[in-house]
Amino acid sequence: MNTLSKMEVKTLLKLKDEKTITELANELGLSIYRTSTLVASLERKGLVKTEKRGKYKIVSLSEVKPAGLFRKLMSKFGHMPLDEILSGRSLALLAVIKCTPLSAHELCIKSNLSKSTLYHVIDKLSDYGLIGKIDGGYFLIERYKLFHEFAEEVYELQNSIKAREFSEDSALIWSGVGEFILVTEAYRGKDTGNFHLTGLERFSDFGVDIIGTGRYHYYYSEKVKELSLEEVIVHALLIDFSPRTILYSIVLLLAHEDKINQKKLFNLGRKYDVSVTELLEYLRGREVRKYPYPSMEEVEEILKMYFGERKWVR
Repeated sequence: MNTLSKMEVKTLLKLKDEKTITELANELGLSIYRTSTLVASLERKGLVKTEKRGKYKIVSLSEVKPAGLFRKLMSKFGHMPLDEILSGRSLALLAVIKCTPLSAHELCIKSNLSKSTLYHVIDKLSDYGLIGKIDGGYFLIERYKLFHEFAEEVYELQNSIKAREFSEDSALIWSGVGEFILVTEAYRGKDTGNFHLTGLERFSDFGVDIIGTGRYHYYYSEKVKELSLEEVIVHALLIDFSPRTILYSIVLLLAHEDKINQKKLFNLGRKYDVSVTELLEYLRGREVRKYPYPSMEEVEEILKMYFGERKWVR
């Protein structure tokens, strides 16, 4: 999970004004080598910039959006232990928690934190007064919403950097904690390192070959080694929640209904804020009679085209 370390945040806190590496090292109480390593890491993450002036390397906050938000945090909440609040797993939770209450289960899904780690972070941030609880849900106190904005932007920046390294023309479709979905016109294979072709372009792996548009979507994660049918379907709906995508997604669900993990599908829907409840109605033989959902006749026609005749329980 590409986050900020406590020492990296401490370094950022020293950059209200530009500093030389030596000045930074003295203020942090670190060696020149350790300080240079921290600066190099923050520069890769896009949060600081360096400039050579004579024999000195000058370090300052960059002009990217999260750096600007960090300046505001220092100004407004400089009295708080920002190195504790904005580093490690705390940053992951802050990136997904909002002013509207979410259950611990939903927060785990969205932050990629284990339940035990989540509760540990919640306790810590609650002690600092950032998080409240109501009816079993946790929420960010309104006056601290800047912390969420910063954390969310930090992850989006890191994801954008990784996406551009993968393909120069890439653009983020969805950004999460240590994972994202991009779109590009460059086809890089089905599985390339931590990047996995997804969405409608991957439906052919499960028996539905759809004519492509010349645009490809890739999902990035260091944890996922192979995409499941549930992930491919939810990614497709996230990318394009249109009648066509919904129709083909339902067809795949019905064709592979004996293998579909409905709980996993539902949790993925929560993670990506994609509604899958209506799709599951078709697995029960019930038609959803509203736009943009298809009629059962349409579903049966496409299903027959790809998978042959089937008997239905209505």
